[in-house]
Amino acid sequence: MKSVNMKQIFILFFIIYFTDSEKLTANNHAFLFDPPSLTVAVGHNVSTTIQLVSEQDEPTNVAFVYGNDRLSSTDYIEPLKPVNFPRHTPHQIVLQITGLRPGHLIVGCNATPSLNTNLTERDFLRIDIARSIKLNRLISTVGWLYFFAWSCSFYPQIVLNFRRQSVVGLNFDFLALNLCGFFCYSIYNIALYSWRDVQDGYMKSHPHGIIPVLINDVVFGLHGFIAALITIFQCLFFERSTQRVSYTTSILLFVFILFLSITTIITSVGRMDLLLLIYFYSYVKLIISCIKYVPQVVMNYRRKSTEGWSIGNIVLDFIGSILSLIQMFLLAINYNDWSSLFGSVTKLGLGVVSIGFDLIFIVQHYILYKHNKQQEDGYQIIDNNQETTLNT
Repeated sequence: MKSVNMKQIFILFFIIYFTDSEKLTANNHAFLFDPPSLTVAVGHNVSTTIQLVSEQDEPTNVAFVYGNDRLSSTDYIEPLKPVNFPRHTPHQIVLQITGLRPGHLIVGCNATPSLNTNLTERDFLRIDIARSIKLNRLISTVGWLYFFAWSCSFYPQIVLNFRRQSVVGLNFDFLALNLCGFFCYSIYNIALYSWRDVQDGYMKSHPHGIIPVLINDVVFGLHGFIAALITIFQCLFFERSTQRVSYTTSILLFVFILFLSITTIITSVGRMDLLLLIYFYSYVKLIISCIKYVPQVVMNYRRKSTEGWSIGNIVLDFIGSILSLIQMFLLAINYNDWSSLFGSVTKLGLGVVSIGFDLIFIVQHYILYKHNKQQEDGYQIIDNNQETTLNT
């Protein structure tokens, strides 16, 4: 009986909460576009609806304006004709959108008479005009391919460690930095994807933008963190010789953790914006992404061997990075939006840096140290079946 009562209370709370939320949402904006964002190809048509949410004592005429400058005309789509909402008649009006040239467009509203309701992120329509629907499908396919390649890239190293029962040759500085990086990346993704306060802060800063995190970003970040954690656990049980995290990396990680801890505490007492804190986590991830491979490159160079470092991890990461850049270029071509490519210096730069390190590892493995195999004690190299001493 007690469990039934608790269940009823929960259902009642659920209904009240979401009913109030819907009322709050309805009262916080004047217009509803459904869907609020859409994609149309040049020369093709799609439809959306507009609804006047706030109640008016007189008929309301709505003229459409375009872009951030709220211009009265546009050449991206066929200009929309004004629409009229009768007095006290909440109904939807269908709008036909015809693409004219590739690009991105924000469609806003000018109401006559003017409305007292505050405009929010739902009071405009976001339109992406594609050059080709087929190219759009190719972009989507490439996106899934690089997501699959990056997701699989974690496993070759784990499998190699298990087969060898050893992590000798795998740099511990890289592992520590990688774990910290994916932790920060996961916090950033989870916050922007699911925390309402963070999303509200983002929309205030980017009123015509979209949340730049999807569910696959959240899954990828958590997946990478778990894979890094598994690899570190392998280091506790498998042969590791004298390897350890260097003092330099330990100090660097201490600085990162101290910085994030202090900013988190400051945010928790209301002295700093929550969105800024989430950006700090992403900045730490970006820094780590630029430097995490350096210790492994140096280690391979000193050992004159890539034994213990999985080339499968690198090949899959290289393929994923190339496909990611290809998708960025295809998006720029399809939407005639080169600012999204060259304007995002961080994303483009990280892709280039990642490919650069991958190429270094490929050269080390297949060219420079192709015939070199490092023994488990870390002090001998077998080169063409001839044993020589490595000075360390």
